[in-house]
Amino acid sequence: MTTDDDARPRTDAVTASAQLHEAASAARRVAVEGSASASAWLTGLAAASAMYLAALGWFSRSEEDPILGVSLTFAAVLGALSVVHLRRVRASSLGFSRRFGMAVGAWGAVFSISLTLGLLVFPGSVAFFAIAGAATAAPPLWGSVRELVVVRA
Repeated sequence: MTTDDDARPRTDAVTASAQLHEAASAARRVAVEGSASASAWLTGLAAASAMYLAALGWFSRSEEDPILGVSLTFAAVLGALSVVHLRRVRASSLGFSRRFGMAVGAWGAVFSISLTLGLLVFPGSVAFFAIAGAATAAPPLWGSVRELVVVRA
């Protein structure tokens, strides 16, 4: 072997190591950037849901116009959150779909149970809807924190 042959494997190993480090750094940067928007959306979902359910507690079942107004406002807020934050999630971190799906799925289950019980069993109960709002906010807040902790850890 010549001197050039001995130097080539070391140079290739150094180059490969640098390229692997650069790829890992780029993947991490993309994951963190995608995670921030998803986390912000989940936090917004938690806040909007809690406010929506708390507002419903002030109306009886027969007050359809205010309930419709609050519901349309809730839908508009979710739409705005989605346009602003979810369109920014061009790339996602490892395990994102599972974490995001579990947070939104748990939110959906708690939200639907709270809404059903509140409107059918406890209409106009400020206390029930306040507790339901807090319970409904918990899954997306957990998902938001989980997304940030897992990605940045």
